[in-house]
Amino acid sequence: MTPVLDHAARERILAAVRAAEAQTSAEIRVVVLSRPLIRHSFYPVLWAALAALALPWLLVLAVPLRPIPLLAVQGLIFLALLALLSVPALARRTVPPAVRRAAARAAALDRFLALGIHLTESRTGLMILAAAPDRLIEVVADETILAKLGPGVCEEVCAVVSKAAADGDLSGALAAGVNQAGIRLSETFPASAQDRNELPDHVIFA
Repeated sequence: MTPVLDHAARERILAAVRAAEAQTSAEIRVVVLSRPLIRHSFYPVLWAALAALALPWLLVLAVPLRPIPLLAVQGLIFLALLALLSVPALARRTVPPAVRRAAARAAALDRFLALGIHLTESRTGLMILAAAPDRLIEVVADETILAKLGPGVCEEVCAVVSKAAADGDLSGALAAGVNQAGIRLSETFPASAQDRNELPDHVIFA
């Protein structure tokens, strides 16, 4: 699979992480998902089936149909809509926004734990996750950050990335988010001579 970000883009984010961590004792990681969060095949079937069940009854109000012709109409509607909604560009749109957001949050929490970001000595890890195919951003911070800065810091970083990503420059958006995270974290968790780099700085692709 072709990476979502090329070498230059990854180096840009890596440089941003290193610059941000030079200001703070906290650890910042960036994760980019290159696969859709949700398998789309279920939702085209669901919407096509619902439409096939409901739409023919509107036709019955105008033109009475016997059971067998009605079933035939329902079958044709189902097959036609299923073929249309199975087109990848449309299939993505059949997934409800709330379902996509929940899947993004679950994926972010899963990666946060899998990468051991919660295992830093001071519990000051922060992760920015970009679900590229779904165009969703999630930010997860460890307990010490949340205790001292509140969940608002995650919302701030997420907003910065989302706004910048609207221009289509994902690497620039992630670098901007990392920079914002570094600024906010440095206010409460400034860098010191005793700091050590507990987590790798490179972008993780999954």
